[in-house]
Amino acid sequence: MFTTRGLAGLRTAAVALGLVAFGSVGAHASALINYTTSGQINSTGVTGSPGVISFNSIQNDPTTNTSNSFNTPSDFSLGQFVVAKLPVGASTTYTNTPFSITFLVNTVNGAAPNPNQTPIVVTGELNGTVSGAGQSNVEATFDPINNSTFLTGTLSNTLSIPNSPLSLVPSSTNGGQTSAQAFLTATDSGGGGGPTNQVPEPTSVALFLTVLGGIGIRQRLRAARS
Repeated sequence: MFTTRGLAGLRTAAVALGLVAFGSVGAHASALINYTTSGQINSTGVTGSPGVISFNSIQNDPTTNTSNSFNTPSDFSLGQFVVAKLPVGASTTYTNTPFSITFLVNTVNGAAPNPNQTPIVVTGELNGTVSGAGQSNVEATFDPINNSTFLTGTLSNTLSIPNSPLSLVPSSTNGGQTSAQAFLTATDSGGGGGPTNQVPEPTSVALFLTVLGGIGIRQRLRAARS
């Protein structure tokens, strides 16, 4: 009687843990995000030639049908800081020079989201000196993002900047272009923001497998006694 009750208890525990393992899932949504950005660099704190550092925004081009899209969760580009070539011996210094990048979601899975709590404005400062065509020690330091969690339809999104400060390369390297990367995750709170990638929690799965193993051992011991 004890063996039967013990086995029944283990089976009940296995079922319960199985429900936990496969019910406790992350609802991280894989959604196709189409977006644009707009970046600006202030002239405050600039000593030397103005406009040496500019920002290339991310824009859709209807003439070439270019689409700026990515599938969440993913890194993506907010645009590029561009360092222009200076004459030999010339230099420009940036001291706490403000910049801002505006991020706008246009569509989610091909449709305009409602609500749409973008645009989100990412801000920061430039510090350092550009000299000639081959030297730059300028760094772009990003501020903490206000309203980093926002809604686009049924998706709850979180935006972050993985690389800060960001070193800006000189004109002689990669055309002076340095990509400003962001990272976006999305959680589908209402089932309409895109398909979800559901993965059982590792701890729950481990407990589930442990109980199943215990049941197997118990059954073998019972069979050996028979």
